[in-house]
Amino acid sequence: MNVIKVMIVDNDSVRCDALSAALSLQDDLQVVTTVADSVSAVKKLNLVPDVMVLQAAVLDGRMLSRFLRSVDKESPGTRTILAHDVLPEDDALIEEIRQGARGYLRPGEPPALIARAVRAVAAGRIWAERRILEKTISASLLLPDTLNVHVPDLQPLTCRERDMLKMVLKGASNREIAEMSNISERTVKTHLYRVYRKLKVKSRAKAIALLAHS
Repeated sequence: MNVIKVMIVDNDSVRCDALSAALSLQDDLQVVTTVADSVSAVKKLNLVPDVMVLQAAVLDGRMLSRFLRSVDKESPGTRTILAHDVLPEDDALIEEIRQGARGYLRPGEPPALIARAVRAVAAGRIWAERRILEKTISASLLLPDTLNVHVPDLQPLTCRERDMLKMVLKGASNREIAEMSNISERTVKTHLYRVYRKLKVKSRAKAIALLAHS
């Protein structure tokens, strides 16, 4: 069994200790450190955590973006989950994803759900409510010039493939895409296979991560 190493960054010691204790009860999760500020967090990246659970209130918006870039530079394999007391505006959410955030949690989430989020993000998926994805994934990401920035020498997407990708980025399942497009799920899978092959990824999670991370 692969153990996921977790770092918790939170300046509320009671909340931090409670989350650390809860996650430590999971056989596949190991809390390698808890810190109260971003400076200490950067210093502890030598522990190479797989996932960082960061209370966003520790930093203001501009400092948060700078911190996320530092994490990506110092420990590229560390994926960050942000816990927001209040969700920021759309532009701020988009920027956080582009800077490396891979999950969002609301205050008071039960430990079992936080553990699920950690596992999902560690596996390379994005953990967020569908409506957050709809807010943060802009249709402009699908413009040819933008796509070519992410995937040099990209084979052009057909109009149907572009529509499929747009629905994927909004969080639609294959069944929902089939219903909205009035085609079979098998046909949806065929279109998405071609889309992922052109994007040089193997899953919808990796497609979302690719297009959301500049």
